[in-house]
Amino acid sequence: MNLPNFFFFFSIYVAESFLRISKNNNSSNQKIICAIDFGTSRTGAAWTLSVDNLSRDNIGASDIIKIKLDPKDQNFKTKTAILFKKGNQNDWEPISLGKSAETDYLKLKKKDIHNYRFFKNFKMKLYQNNSLNPKIRSFAGEEWSIIKVLSGLFKFTNKKFVESVNISNSRFQLDKNKIDWVLTVPAIWEDQAKEIMRIAFHQAGLISSKDSANLLFCYEPEVAALDFFHDQKKQIKDDNDKNLLVVDAGGGTIDITLMKSTIKNKKIKELEVLMVPKGGDFGSIYIDQQFMKFFQSFLNLNDNQFNHFKNECPKGILKLLNMWEGIKTGIQEEEMTENNDQIIEIPSIVLKDLEKIFGIEDYEDLVDEFNQRNRYYGLSEIEWDDDEDSLIIKGDLIKSFFKEPIDKFEEYLNNLRQTSEILKQTDIVLFTGGLSNCEYFRKSVQKILGNYYQYNKAPFPDKSILLGAVYFGFDPNIVPTRRSQFTYGILIHPQFNPRIHDQNRKEIIRNGNNQTFELCKNVFHPIIFQGDTIKVSEPITQIYTPAYENQNSISFTILRTEKQWNPKYVAIYSDSQDVKIMGYVTFDFPQTILPRLKREVEVSFHFATTEIKIFMKYLPDPRITNQLTLIYDQTQN
Repeated sequence: MNLPNFFFFFSIYVAESFLRISKNNNSSNQKIICAIDFGTSRTGAAWTLSVDNLSRDNIGASDIIKIKLDPKDQNFKTKTAILFKKGNQNDWEPISLGKSAETDYLKLKKKDIHNYRFFKNFKMKLYQNNSLNPKIRSFAGEEWSIIKVLSGLFKFTNKKFVESVNISNSRFQLDKNKIDWVLTVPAIWEDQAKEIMRIAFHQAGLISSKDSANLLFCYEPEVAALDFFHDQKKQIKDDNDKNLLVVDAGGGTIDITLMKSTIKNKKIKELEVLMVPKGGDFGSIYIDQQFMKFFQSFLNLNDNQFNHFKNECPKGILKLLNMWEGIKTGIQEEEMTENNDQIIEIPSIVLKDLEKIFGIEDYEDLVDEFNQRNRYYGLSEIEWDDDEDSLIIKGDLIKSFFKEPIDKFEEYLNNLRQTSEILKQTDIVLFTGGLSNCEYFRKSVQKILGNYYQYNKAPFPDKSILLGAVYFGFDPNIVPTRRSQFTYGILIHPQFNPRIHDQNRKEIIRNGNNQTFELCKNVFHPIIFQGDTIKVSEPITQIYTPAYENQNSISFTILRTEKQWNPKYVAIYSDSQDVKIMGYVTFDFPQTILPRLKREVEVSFHFATTEIKIFMKYLPDPRITNQLTLIYDQTQN
């Protein structure tokens, strides 16, 4: 089929899907649910129309319209790569995404490259970061704000979203307040990372205010499970509940989450999270890093030399990583042996730049030196094919690139076995995320877990999280309960108790009647403990009063910790090494004359939703309420 015909039939298909959803419904309450699966390695977006009488059960995969972010990529998601071009006013505009961004960048001439900025696989800069505006480096080494890069990515996505809607139904009037955006995040993601993404989303112009309810975050393992059961609904033969352990193996992180599915009338009704999500930053790009360390070792370059080479030869490094990606995801378990050759063709641009920068010409000598250095580790020797400019390495060496991520995964599972009965409750293990396409990774995890479970791989791991995110947008309460990832609390100054408080933290306060009170400074007061079950619909509510008579506002410092302790017998403090200050909220008292203990404020903490939310009510006058945004702390703890 030629290209014009393809777009004609694609437009007809999309329009028919759109009209089928909205048929016989003229409700003014139509809105669009648009999901963005922003991944470390790959990114995708899709949308569907939501109307008053439409539920998640009525939506199928064929009703969800993929947004064509990259015309050069026919997959459901494209590479997380973006190219910016410098404009006349010294501003930078995103001009291409995915494979197209890579291709456009690789075509640039050296004399023009300073007018462009190319970024790839930058999501993990958000992981466990203490700044609200972390810096990242482009592929050529220029430093930018990650908010600027994210804002460009979301802006470009929105442009393609508008084009997709117009193709589907040009009569539909896009209204910013009638678009519900759903953005995927790992279950172990920091709250501060979500705040950065909110800021970028607002700066891109997709929502009317930073705290708009039109942006919703969803957890990737949860929506992968939702898509799994939604996709399997025709095959559900009974209403027996199932426990599903989701192994979400993405580009940056691997998340492990156990959920109980409630089935009614052979349909998924809700998912209950049964464990605190576990995991860490040992996803697919970690394996890429091990490959690059091998390549650096082969070249016998120190860190400064290799970093200089990467900055001087970004296009060559990009081509080399793309070649490695194809080997990594396609490798089979039986190929991980010393008898199996893997051929890695080194791009000519890499060889030319190595000769120009370091004078490297003889790769046979480099191979001999590498083999001599590494015989101690017992790995097979590498070879060099001078005719094909290729490295020949054995499967057992490639296997070593996977070793540390798989060892870390096994460590998490062993800790899980020792601390809970979770694995004994598991019925099904579901693999999702891009690394799940690698058979060797899946087989390694199965060996670690054992042959006690039904193993499933999402038919399209890249696609399942994105589809699940759209379903989640219809019904966020599909996950009514979660487990608290941390012990959350606030900083308080309680009455001094010599049995549990540090004597050096005692503070004597005198009020207007010349009465004195002994308080303890900077105590962590827990609100909910790590691992506790929390309901989305039931916030934790507590009542507080000001510490001093002349206070005109009350401020809360929100804290968290993973430390296990009993606050009845031991106190921990906000400046403890085990405690992180998350941020602050403040409530201003109305100008009324009431004693300190009468000025009660009811505070509702929402820790079960995918973002922390705090509501306050002034009890002497309940009409005075406020929903407060957590101002995140940017200092190191």
